[in-house]
Amino acid sequence: MNRPAGFSEQPVWTALGLLAVCAGPLGLLAGVSGYVPDDDKLAVVVTGLVWTPLAVVVLVLAIVGTVRDQRVWRDLDTAGVRVMGDVMSAERVWSGEDDRCTRIRMLVTVPGRPPFTTSHLVAGEEIIEVGTSIPVDVHPTRHW
Repeated sequence: MNRPAGFSEQPVWTALGLLAVCAGPLGLLAGVSGYVPDDDKLAVVVTGLVWTPLAVVVLVLAIVGTVRDQRVWRDLDTAGVRVMGDVMSAERVWSGEDDRCTRIRMLVTVPGRPPFTTSHLVAGEEIIEVGTSIPVDVHPTRHW
């Protein structure tokens, strides 16, 4: 499971997002300050009044979501997490000339994060059944 990219790691998307969020307040400011012709002034001011609250809501949601994600990832970084992965499918496969393995797909649920699926090869003749719970160590900076 990989850590989601932060705003500073996505400068183009961050710049586009800030441009979209600033459009309402800038339009409102331009309409009120007289930078817009009189014919278009009312339309620009109304558009600015509509887009400004939307921009505030988007910024608040982004900040709250980012703070929450950072807290969850900080918790995972400090403690790591051992959870139970539920086997969704198990298939016997060859992994070499004479070696048999079981390829399993698991659904892993980590506290505070959306569930994800992963696959793993289990060496040997051990039979793993669908529905079995297997302990999984989840590390946010690398795959489990």
